[in-house]
Amino acid sequence: MAQVMSFEDSRVLHEEAKDLENQGRLAAAEHKYLEAIRARESGLGPDHYTTATSYDSLGELYFKMEQLDKAEEYLNKALHARKDSGFNADLAMTRDSLGRLFEMKGDLKAAQEIRLKGLHDNIACGNGSCLRLQNSLKELSKCSVCKVCP
Repeated sequence: MAQVMSFEDSRVLHEEAKDLENQGRLAAAEHKYLEAIRARESGLGPDHYTTATSYDSLGELYFKMEQLDKAEEYLNKALHARKDSGFNADLAMTRDSLGRLFEMKGDLKAAQEIRLKGLHDNIACGNGSCLRLQNSLKELSKCSVCKVCP
């Protein structure tokens, strides 16, 4: 019988994966994220917000590695888990990541559709330097390299 890891153990695995990713050790980071996901799924369930965080991080890693199908799989898992989590900024960021992924795949219609699912007040700015995580479409329409940000 497999041992269920504690919340703290799964957090440590996730942080180790982040550290490996930051060091450029992407294959090792992938392995560690998958460990964290297994631990979180078995201990907390697939819809827990921390499991969603690991799904999202692994999706972003696959995006970096240009493994777009795997990135889409894990970003969609994060999106599903985050829909009812109450963490709207995280949900907006996952939708934006999927939008970037669809753009990279050449599917501009899907990119627009996923981003606009955040209407009326929950759209992430595509500018990575933007300090605001949630915006309305009206605010983003004013944004030309983030005139919305203070």
